[in-house]
Amino acid sequence: MHLQRYIRTWLHAGLVLLLAGMATLAHAESDPRQVVSDAVERMTSRIEAEREALKADPDKAKALVREELADLVDFKRITRMVMGDYFGPSSKEQKYRFLDVFKNSLINTYASGITLYDGQKIETLPMQDGDRKGDYARVRMEVKTNSGQVVPIYYTLFLRDDQWKVINVYVNGLDLRDTFKSQFAQGMQQYNDIDKVIDNWSADAKIDAGIDEAKQGE
Repeated sequence: MHLQRYIRTWLHAGLVLLLAGMATLAHAESDPRQVVSDAVERMTSRIEAEREALKADPDKAKALVREELADLVDFKRITRMVMGDYFGPSSKEQKYRFLDVFKNSLINTYASGITLYDGQKIETLPMQDGDRKGDYARVRMEVKTNSGQVVPIYYTLFLRDDQWKVINVYVNGLDLRDTFKSQFAQGMQQYNDIDKVIDNWSADAKIDAGIDEAKQGE
């Protein structure tokens, strides 16, 4: 299978697996790497056990993703960064509406591909100097596809109130937060209206576009 397709697969399926698998990061740990490694093993087992039910019922897949991501991802921080310069001028109602739309868009996107995980090898790499700086940590992984290709993934986490929260994800060099920030800015150029940008938001479309752009730059 082409590497580009694998990247898309792991954005739509493996990414939610890894994010959801990190749900036990809710408690502060001195070694985020071990927490991630243990959690991924737990979630791969869960997906394997519930595969048929998840395939048959999209709502079940969405519920699983929503349940696992709720306490793990710092959606407020991410959406603030995605809105960028438009966060300040936006109203409180617009901020909360975009938070809700952004969260639901990601949940729907990742839930649609959760069962694409099919035993691919996931390796949590050793922590290196610089991977832990104060309240920030970087956890790096490699996903080995069934054809032997390797897709690098790493997470940026922030420790707040004794809880680790994911604030960004990189897949094969693609910065998801910056990708969504670019999408919001482009939407403002097109509509010049925050409400219209929110109304027309689609995380899935922008992820695919980002992969295509990265591929063209190779």
